[in-house]
Amino acid sequence: MGLFKDWGVTNLELRRKVKRKINKKKLKKRAEPADYTGRKYEDYLTFIKNNPYLPTTEMDTVYNHQEGPYIQTFIFENTGLMIGLLKQQKTAEEMSNSLNYFQDILPDDMYHKLFGLLLTDRGSEFAKPQLFEINHETGEIRSNIFYCDAQTPSQKPHVENNHEFIRDIIYKKKSMKDLTQEKIDLMFSQINSVPRESLGGKTPYEAFEFFYGKETLGKLNIQKIDKDMVTLQPYLLK
Repeated sequence: MGLFKDWGVTNLELRRKVKRKINKKKLKKRAEPADYTGRKYEDYLTFIKNNPYLPTTEMDTVYNHQEGPYIQTFIFENTGLMIGLLKQQKTAEEMSNSLNYFQDILPDDMYHKLFGLLLTDRGSEFAKPQLFEINHETGEIRSNIFYCDAQTPSQKPHVENNHEFIRDIIYKKKSMKDLTQEKIDLMFSQINSVPRESLGGKTPYEAFEFFYGKETLGKLNIQKIDKDMVTLQPYLLK
């Protein structure tokens, strides 16, 4: 601009010229966010206020490597019982298939009690709410799904805290490729047999059995483990 011409300096004489580099990453078109209208956390708070007798089931995903495999986790807030299903793909189609499975093995009234109200995060594997809410065969509404605010895991504390039990058995960064559904069922049977202070010293298994019966636990492949025989160590799954 000639600001330094009185001193005999031009831009061509500077030791180097600094150019602004274009960040190509910023030029990439961002994916359109999922539409959470009517399903945000504030909507969830309104829903449970109007439906106080429908318990919440928190849903999440546990994995050690981006390429998988994955464990889709569910925890029933009113009993503390957690179950999990092994998944090879981290997609909404794959995760919603779990609800198809539960609908097939559970009576309609029991399915509604356990999966009628879902709370999860905004992960891409849950970002198609219609797949979770609508029955894949009849087209009828089967569940109500709500999403926590972005980057706010504290809004689903039960599932987040219970994942610590999983990490006692499956360390982070450890390969999960040898996992089977049978091993996952065994792991959660152990976890659900640990007494909890929040349940007055009872186990999640005992609390769930009181509300929903032993037959339902059997359908979910959760077995009762004697408290003195509970193992929360990595060698459990070997």
